[in-house]
Amino acid sequence: MAYDMLIIYLKREIDKLENNNSMETNYGAFTNQSKLFWTGNKTDLIELIYALHSSGSVNSGTADIKEMASACEQMFNIDLGDYYRTFLEIRSRKINQTKYIDKLKDSLENKMLDSDE
Repeated sequence: MAYDMLIIYLKREIDKLENNNSMETNYGAFTNQSKLFWTGNKTDLIELIYALHSSGSVNSGTADIKEMASACEQMFNIDLGDYYRTFLEIRSRKINQTKYIDKLKDSLENKMLDSDE
């Protein structure tokens, strides 16, 4: 657990250093205020971001978590807070670590079944 806490601390410090230099230039595509708002809970969005990251579906797997989280924060008008710590909490779930992803899958399957009727 101490190792995980050290990783969180170091990633935060790296984020602070990197954000001072390049935050404005990285996300020029999001200069217009998005009209989308995340209405689920933050943990669900963080679980989704980590799922997309682990699948390698964004930038052929080269995007890092910080970039993806920042883009989602701007796109959905939300502050995700300490997403590294939240991911550790998701990992430590005893039952159903991928609760939100499973819910998404079930929702899509139900929509497809309803469309067939």
